[in-house]
Amino acid sequence: MQIGPGIYSMSQEKGGHVHAYLLDDGNDLTLIDTLYDDDGKVVLAEIARIGRTPADLKHIILTHAHKSHLGGLASLKKASTATVCSHGWEVDIIAGRRKATRVSPIPRKPLEVYWLQLGLALGLGGHTPCEVDRTLKAGDRVGPLEVVPTPGHTPGSLSFWWPDRRALFAGDVIATWPELAPGWPGLTLDNDQNLRSVQQLTDFSQAEILGIGHGEPIVHDAAAQIRKLVK
Repeated sequence: MQIGPGIYSMSQEKGGHVHAYLLDDGNDLTLIDTLYDDDGKVVLAEIARIGRTPADLKHIILTHAHKSHLGGLASLKKASTATVCSHGWEVDIIAGRRKATRVSPIPRKPLEVYWLQLGLALGLGGHTPCEVDRTLKAGDRVGPLEVVPTPGHTPGSLSFWWPDRRALFAGDVIATWPELAPGWPGLTLDNDQNLRSVQQLTDFSQAEILGIGHGEPIVHDAAAQIRKLVK
């Protein structure tokens, strides 16, 4: 589904209404996250639907290393040979050398996502390992995007800003399902730090579009919605 010029949103109910974003800057394609399923078919179908081929996909960026966001990574890497990018802290998890950090099994709201919290608490939800080609830090650029570190959900959580499209992609730092919120407390490793990252995102006062990891993207006046989370 197109949500802005050159911005396509793909989703699965698996993984908690999880979303990924395909970006077309007029030359190459950049993918933010890869959804839950291992086969990458939802992403490949969207690439075909917009008249492009897997060879046009040059960058695959991961906001963080949880199964909901990297399930299709290995398949999409194989299909496209795209450069895989993430924060350095997430590299060993993506490559299968380390498990994602577990969270507490004690239920926290929203209870609609407790099954995901419990899975992370028990270390469930394995993915096909894939090596990262490039590690990202503040100020780096990938395709049309500027890299914005937003730790809290995980230490290596990243957000991305596309200034030409006034589009911000925040991963799990913000959620819109089951309601607009500064992430999911039960699956966030440091909620205080995550809230500071949300505060940092209010600096993008011209943001019109907000792509998030769980729930529908915000496609109008995103900056105002972000400000609501830090009042």
